[in-house]
Amino acid sequence: MMPSQRRGALLYGYFGAGNLGDDLLLAVTIGALRPILPFARFFVRDHGDTAGLSALGRDITFTGSETILADQTVSRPVRLARYLRAYARAFRECHWLIFAGGTLFHERGTLTSLVLQWMICVLARLQGVRIVALGVGVAELQSGLGRWLLRRIVGMSELFLVRDEAALNQCSGTIARLTSDLVFAWDAVKTVTRPDNARLQIGLTVYPPACADSAGKNLRAALVDAIRSWQAAGHTVVYLVCQRGDAAPGDEEIFAQLNAELGPRAQPIETRKLDADATMIARQLGDLTAICGMRFHALVLAAMLGRPFAGIAHDNKIYEICRVFAMPCYSVDGFLAEELVSTVNSLKDRVPDVVLVQRARELAQENFRAFAALVS
Repeated sequence: MMPSQRRGALLYGYFGAGNLGDDLLLAVTIGALRPILPFARFFVRDHGDTAGLSALGRDITFTGSETILADQTVSRPVRLARYLRAYARAFRECHWLIFAGGTLFHERGTLTSLVLQWMICVLARLQGVRIVALGVGVAELQSGLGRWLLRRIVGMSELFLVRDEAALNQCSGTIARLTSDLVFAWDAVKTVTRPDNARLQIGLTVYPPACADSAGKNLRAALVDAIRSWQAAGHTVVYLVCQRGDAAPGDEEIFAQLNAELGPRAQPIETRKLDADATMIARQLGDLTAICGMRFHALVLAAMLGRPFAGIAHDNKIYEICRVFAMPCYSVDGFLAEELVSTVNSLKDRVPDVVLVQRARELAQENFRAFAALVS
């Protein structure tokens, strides 16, 4: 048995950022890892918004590491030094560094994230910490340096499991293996009977970076036109909030913009803030006919609940889940409201294949089976 001070596992993800999908990933990961690492303490990389995560258990320490980088009162070199020292302190109590789901590897506008991840992995290996990645996503990497950094990270890992073919393609020629998104391993979510109603109830999700300001004007206009068409046909639209607005731009701000652009005479639209709780998820999504939009884990939940969905893709993960379940998908760049309206209107009886859902569940569980085999 390893010394008690090295029983810990540092869970690396976009945790504590007010995001439904990341909250689900953390809950599922910790629940699955406890039987595998029964004496472990879990150190969680987080962005400081942990109010909704306190019920996960007393064996969890939120490091607040990302708040160090966010502190603009000190210089960048000082922040970096403090950031790496925080990881070094945590690694003194850890045997594992676990990249736990989500699109962790990307170069959205900058290589900073990949460089920091590479540095953290080097630091982990220098301190004898073993590295694994479970059900992670990899956005399309455009630069040679970005691809080099990813390969070095995979090379330092003993297990590197990715959630979809798009991520696997970014890791070609490495030890990376295909599994599925970790949330599919959430046994508490079951298929819910669909409402038998001629009128549709459509859940809509948004991604603020794609919708905000002047850059998102055309996208918002298409969504506004789609909402008007659905409402004119007697259907109901429900806004689904997947991102709170504290640590990151919130979905509610975009929904407020859509309401403003719909105008004061528009029908009121219900807003639901989704919670990382299986009972609440069944209530919040169970009466919907279909789910449409840009939030990956809303589409995962739709598949698990037996609801058809349509993706509006800002990232390869949206294309991938729609491809796997043979659901329609449009790019955020230039889709027409008429296309989206027509597609969603035809989705009512296009239920996700239960065989494919079960396959996704099994592949998600494979992440933890493979890790358990490594531990044993």
